[in-house]
Amino acid sequence: MLTPGHTVGHAAYVIDAGGQRVIAFGDAFHSPVQLTHPLWEVPADHDRAQSIGLRRSLVDELLEPDTIGFGIHFGDRVFGRVRVDEGRRVWHPVGA
Repeated sequence: MLTPGHTVGHAAYVIDAGGQRVIAFGDAFHSPVQLTHPLWEVPADHDRAQSIGLRRSLVDELLEPDTIGFGIHFGDRVFGRVRVDEGRRVWHPVGA
């Protein structure tokens, strides 16, 4: 999946298997808090406006049923799901 904005040519990977999918979103998010606040920029973003739009659309994708995200920058909480809690989109780690 082409995910420009952070860097030119940035990509995410979508792995589908048995009705479930994992989205490895690379540098699109640097912290789980960005899933709640996709407008928060990263100084390294090549195109800030494009990055914000990308993060918003990725959060929508991650809200889909049977979808797990993989965030390489998320420390010990790299796999998770995005859920709506009290009107906010929040990262919920899975596995461990």
